[in-house]
This record gives sequence, C-alpha cells and structure tokens, in this order.
Amino acid sequence: METTLNTPRLDPSWLGPLARVPRSGWGALTSELARTWLAMHESLRHGQRELERLGQRWQARQIDWMGFRREALPLLTAHLGHLHGHHRLEDQHYFPALRRADPNLARGFDLLAADHQQLDALLRSLDGLHRQLANANPAEAAAWQCAHDLVREAQALGPVMLRHLHDEEDLVIPLLALHDQRQAA
Repeated sequence: METTLNTPRLDPSWLGPLARVPRSGWGALTSELARTWLAMHESLRHGQRELERLGQRWQARQIDWMGFRREALPLLTAHLGHLHGHHRLEDQHYFPALRRADPNLARGFDLLAADHQQLDALLRSLDGLHRQLANANPAEAAAWQCAHDLVREAQALGPVMLRHLHDEEDLVIPLLALHDQRQAA
C-alpha cells in the first residue's frame, strides 16, 4: 500500500504534544532548536525538489547527458551528504534523548528509526549511482542507463522522505517547543 502525507501512520495516542502545539502555530515558535529543525527539513525538501526537477528535465530531454552529470554530481553530493548527516545526528543524539524525555512516544521513534533504515537503503543506491555517474564514459550505454536509474531512484526517495519528515515533525517539533516553554517558565 502506498503511503502519502494524507495517510496517517502515527497512532493518535502519540499526538498529545501536537494537539498542544499544532502546526498552525509553528510560525510563531520561540524554540530555536524547533525552528532550526524545521529549516533543516525545508532544506532537505528543497534538495529533493531540485533533484526531481533535474530528473524531469532529463526525462523530457531538455538537458543532455553531460549537462545532467554536471548538475547532478554537486546536487547529489550536497543532498545525500545532508540526508546522511541529518539522520546520523538524529539516530545518535536526538532520538535517544527525545525517547527519554517522553517514553510514551517510544513506538513513534521506532517508526522513525524504521523509516531511516528504508531511507538508508535508498540512499545507498543513490550513493552507488552517484559514484557510477562520476566515473561514467558518456560514449557507453551504461552511462545513459546510470542517469535513468538515478532519476528513478531519486523519484522513489521523494515520497518516503517527505512522509518521514512530516511524521518526524509531528512528533519532534511539539516536544522541542514544550521543552523550551517549560525551561522559560
């Protein structure tokens, strides 16, 4: 079954903090960490959109192979590095700390950790295609197939990443905002 942003995955019992700090009020958050987290996620979404736009240009034959490679290599380096770094920081620091802060959300963080495993598989595939693209000879059919495969994998990454970011925000942002509210009180 395909999961979309409109398909709830989070158990309603995990959304108590979100009810206290709804998305509609996130523009006025005073929590520096929550604002930074949201900015980081927006940056990840932007990188994904750019990668998908490049793929659409390739599929529509609006860009040749050399142009595709010239644009794709730095874009992939930045986007994949950003995703790897963000997940590593979450897995090693933030998720364990947030589990301790609210043990009732442990299953929610288990879901996010499972997402990271699924995302990591997609990222490994894109990492391999990134290396292939960097070393490809455009005179060979394999180079062109690499570009097609890269576009396909980037398109597969998008929905999984977007769903994960949305769910993560629903769990994390309210916790960070409520923590900062308690600290300020």
